[in-house]
Amino acid sequence: MNQNKKKTGFIKTYPITFLLIISNLLIYIIQEISGDSSNPADLVKMGARYDIYVASGDWWRFITPNFLHIGFTHLLLNLAGLWIFGMLVEKDFSKPKYLLIYFFCGISSNIFSYSSGSWFGFTCGPVGAGASGAIFGLLGAYASYLIVNKNVLGKQGKDSLISIGAIIFINVIYGAAASGVDHIAHISGIICGLAIGWLLSPAKQLVILPNEMFENSILVNVKRNNLSLIFIVSFVFLIIITFMAYNQRTQDIAEFSRFCI
Repeated sequence: MNQNKKKTGFIKTYPITFLLIISNLLIYIIQEISGDSSNPADLVKMGARYDIYVASGDWWRFITPNFLHIGFTHLLLNLAGLWIFGMLVEKDFSKPKYLLIYFFCGISSNIFSYSSGSWFGFTCGPVGAGASGAIFGLLGAYASYLIVNKNVLGKQGKDSLISIGAIIFINVIYGAAASGVDHIAHISGIICGLAIGWLLSPAKQLVILPNEMFENSILVNVKRNNLSLIFIVSFVFLIIITFMAYNQRTQDIAEFSRFCI
């Protein structure tokens, strides 16, 4: 009985996180039923990001890879990250903002990954899939929330920020040692999460309610300073550079794909 209450409580409190987890799980089951989730050809059929197809006009492949996974371990790791950081973001941001952060970072990380071929060289027909970019975006957004509210959250917020930094460091080191990891998607997911998280993050202010022994916190809007403006301008500049790389990448693939078999 108590277990059912806990489950119901989780669904009611974190409905977006629950729906995203269930969606990724159901789509993975469909992947395995219809083919092999580790097979590149089956992944492409399901909607994975295949750069040659993207260059041919399949722009929707920036969206669909966020719900596809390459094997059960890949799915399990991403669902664990979504469960942890999804709950944190859903608790401290509004639900519409949470969805905006998730899809913005997921789509942007795929665009950055696609465009990076113009910076780091072109490989014929790479396939990309996974919710990692979106989940790293949630991580970045929550880091921004902790930074915005550092004066209120105190040591707890500082410790949480250090933990996030450690998670990012471990993933970067692991990613550098592992093969087949989309480093650009992960890093760009974090950067996009930091940016949009900074813009959307609520600010907490502690106030003491009348006739209460303990402090209670309420959410108020925070006034953005010059640092925020600089951050926004820098991010817009990065988007422009990425868009230019996107166009160059598409031209490179159109030229190179004539020689791909």
